[in-house]
Amino acid sequence: MLSIAELIDKLIIENMKIFSLREQIHKEDITDEEYVECENKMNILNENRGTLMDFLNTKVDKVLSGEEKNQALRNVKTYAKSKK
Repeated sequence: MLSIAELIDKLIIENMKIFSLREQIHKEDITDEEYVECENKMNILNENRGTLMDFLNTKVDKVLSGEEKNQALRNVKTYAKSKK
């Protein structure tokens, strides 16, 4: 499963996509076909957002209870020590 931060990142991306579609829907020159297409996409994105929120809530509960660790990246040094 993804880390808490990765889930939040994915949730933010879904929200940005929804916001973008809402802007398109409110344009004055949108055709009926474009409106329906945007609405259908927005419904899928809203469903995805709900799924991500459920995953996030579950992950937070498991991490807080100690049942699961939050994934963490390994630290890798990529720079040389400075010589003084």
